[in-house]
Amino acid sequence: MANEYHVIVPDHEISEFVKKSPQQFQVIGESRYTEQFRDQLLKLLPDDKKSQFGWYLQQFIKLLAIKDNNADSIVLIWDADTAPIKKLEFISVDGKLIYYKSSENHSPYFDTILKLTGLIKIVSFSFIAQCFPIKVAWLNEFCSTLEEKFKLPWVDAILSQIDFHAPNSFSEYETLGTYISHHHANEISFSDRPWWRLGNTLLNHVAFLSPKKAKDLSKQYDFISFEKWERAKPYFFKVSLPYFFKIYLPSLFKKNHHGNL
Repeated sequence: MANEYHVIVPDHEISEFVKKSPQQFQVIGESRYTEQFRDQLLKLLPDDKKSQFGWYLQQFIKLLAIKDNNADSIVLIWDADTAPIKKLEFISVDGKLIYYKSSENHSPYFDTILKLTGLIKIVSFSFIAQCFPIKVAWLNEFCSTLEEKFKLPWVDAILSQIDFHAPNSFSEYETLGTYISHHHANEISFSDRPWWRLGNTLLNHVAFLSPKKAKDLSKQYDFISFEKWERAKPYFFKVSLPYFFKIYLPSLFKKNHHGNL
């Protein structure tokens, strides 16, 4: 159980998230973090890569959100398009942080990591697994290393080493995972528990992840991702119509029934 839960959203969606989030969730506008680098990032992206702006933006938001905590804190970054379907543990009984794995292997990520840190990949898997636990002190240490090496603020240092002309040339999870696997190997462990990335292929939409379905799927997976690029097609027949008949109408009838009692 976490001591605090932070949800970071576009500023214009704050009030909507406050209405719909549990009371213990603190909703934070993303401008708290993006004001530090947004304009610079947009300027660095070539015209034919401007569509990647949001993809880069969310990575730096995560990094700055981690640093926005006490140095002795442990933070779990959780991707917003991912649904946990069972109780998860990220700290082992002996105090090690637990990392999930994936099979992704995108070489431009490691080109940037090498330029930033001089480190190469030493694990046989990817750290890009929808969630990432980290000690704030580790990130602070990583950022100090960059600032000392490049004589720049750490955000500027990272931006200066990304090849924005190549597609998707930076991964915050892969970068931190590589750094931690080199410098804190005795303080981490890895989970072989399965998770599923293609949630939309599995269920067509997260709206169809009912408590019963989640319980059934939890026998196979720990969490399921519903990524935008994997949107079910044709959307109208696979999502819109089923949603209308299976979720919207039943909820409407239930609401009207209680209203008439």
